[in-house]
Parts: sequence; structure tokens; C-alpha cells
Amino acid sequence: MDLIIGNSSPIRRIKELICQVVDTDLNVLICGESGVGKELVALSLHNLSKRNKHQIVKVNCAALPGELLESELFGYEKGAFTGAVKSKPGKFEMANQGTMFLDEIGDMPLPLQAKLLQVLQDGAFARVGGLEEINVNAWVIAATNHDLEQDVQKGIFREDLFYRLNIIKIVVPPLRERKEDIPLLIEHLLNKHQSVSKGRHITISDRLKKIFSEYYWPGNVRELENYVRRIMVLGDSDALEEEILKRMDVSTRECSTSEIWAPDESLLNSVLENCKQEAQGKFPSLKEIKKKSVARIERIVIEEALRRTKGNRKQAAQLLQISYKALLYKIKDFKVKMPQKNPEEVLELKLPENTSFI
Repeated sequence: MDLIIGNSSPIRRIKELICQVVDTDLNVLICGESGVGKELVALSLHNLSKRNKHQIVKVNCAALPGELLESELFGYEKGAFTGAVKSKPGKFEMANQGTMFLDEIGDMPLPLQAKLLQVLQDGAFARVGGLEEINVNAWVIAATNHDLEQDVQKGIFREDLFYRLNIIKIVVPPLRERKEDIPLLIEHLLNKHQSVSKGRHITISDRLKKIFSEYYWPGNVRELENYVRRIMVLGDSDALEEEILKRMDVSTRECSTSEIWAPDESLLNSVLENCKQEAQGKFPSLKEIKKKSVARIERIVIEEALRRTKGNRKQAAQLLQISYKALLYKIKDFKVKMPQKNPEEVLELKLPENTSFI
């Protein structure tokens, strides 16, 4: 359990779930974004299980094309294909009595999913180019950053395989949802990579820790680890602070833009009704609806951006992340109404006391 660093509520729940699962042979599906530490959860499951005297074998299902992935998983017989000069066992045979870790299971091709399903059901398979049935007893743990339920709906992942794998589901949260673990993670990573610091004592400043606590972490723990290693090698914490602050500024602007306006059902119904009227009672085409609705939505968003920036078109263009010239064109094309200034906000013209008007 030492592999999983953190004391937040989600991490404590994962540790509890691991302890409940390790005495069983139930298939486990680990879900979470890239970089959250799904492999560490798999290793913890194996290390605490009754199979820990045997090896855990990992296969990245996204790293190989279908044909190579099949021979990697199930092995092949001599002469099965060009270059197969001798037989070779697959990863499943190597994982016998141990654990088979299928990383990025969502990227496995459909035809291969059927063969994996057979292994999960029967505990047996044949090598590529072979007829002999090979029995295997391995604990199967799979991991994915996909939404497999959506993939099932799209027809790119087998429903029966999904239910076979999804007996025990462990969801690893993104780092942004457990920021209280960041100080512990930093301390762990500093110790883990101490060798790259060449004997120097490296610390993370309080300012950088504060920035870390406010950052969105799209790359999760892997991104944090890369930053810590960079500081330990280059010692450029000041440059890193500026880099992350710039990213945070971009992220904030993107968030602000998306929060300016969200279409509601009444507006969309209104757009549809206008399209119908313009089409003289005929139901409009999708192309017509798209053209009219996009124009109207853009106008509303631009007006809101101008309202928020008190009519400052340059600031509005920055908020919308378009060029100033493009904004001027859209204001004219959509006949955008400029916000009226509040009389209290109009600056008074101060003149010298001796000024006279003729």
C-alpha cells in the first residue's frame, strides 16, 4: 500500500477497497484519467494478494497494432507467420498463477476482445497458429482512461467483455480533486528522485507549493512528478513558477469564456421557430438551423463579453480569444448592440479654473 501516496478521502477509500478485494480472484477494472496512478493501484493489488509470489505481467493494449497485440498476449507457434521461426509463449502464459495487467484496455481492437472474453470465461486459449488448448490461471486487472460504458454504446467495446471486467471497479480521482495530497506527493517524489539532484538538498518553496495547490493539473500526478524532477535537475523553480502561472492564466481565460453564456432550451426553441417561419412553414434543414443558431449564439456571447468589459472591445476580444479585427467584423455583421455606459462611470472632463467658453 506504500505505493499509493495520500491521505485524502478518495485515496483512503481506494486503500480500503484494495484490502477488500485482494483475497478474491474477481476481475478488477481501474478507471481514471491519464497520469492518475492506475498502474500503482494494480501493483498494490498484486503485492497484497495471495499471488504475490508470482509475477505481475503488464501489457499496454494501446502500444501495439491488433495482430502484434494478439501474439504478444497469447503467443504463437512456429510458422504461424513470416518470421516465426520458433514457438513463443505469450504474456498470459507468463502470468499463470500470477496477475495479468491489461493497461489501456479500451484501445483493444474488437476482434481481439472476443478472444480475451473467451479466456475470461474458460481460462483457456490457443496460441496464434496453434490448435492446442492452453489452460491459464491468472488474476486479470484492467485499466482504462476511456468511458467504457459510452464505448459500449458506440459499439467499439463489447458489452459482454465490459461486464466480465467490471466486477470490481476502482476509480482513481484526478489530482485536482485531491489537492490536499500534493504536499505528501511532493515529499515522496523528492525522496524518490534524490539521486538526480547530485547530492544537493532540494526543497520546494512555499510560493511554488501555493501555485501547485491552485493549478488545474491536466497531466495529474505524472505532471507533478515531471515538475519535481525538473526542479531537482535544473533548479529552475522561478522559471517553473512563471510557466505554470501562464498556463493557469490561459486556463482561467478559457473557463471565463465558457462560463459567459450557455444556451438554454427556450433560446434553441426560439431559433428553431424563427427558422421555420423563414422557411415558410417547411421544416428547416440542419444546415439552416446551424447557420441561424450559431450566428444568434455568437451575437449573444459577444454582447455579454462587451458588457463584462464595459464596452472595451480589445478586452472583449481577449476574453473571447479572437483577434480584435475579427471582433470588429462580427460586431458589424451581427449588428451587435454596444452596452450603454452608466452615467456614474463616465469620467468628468476636468478643466483649468480660468477656462472660459466664448
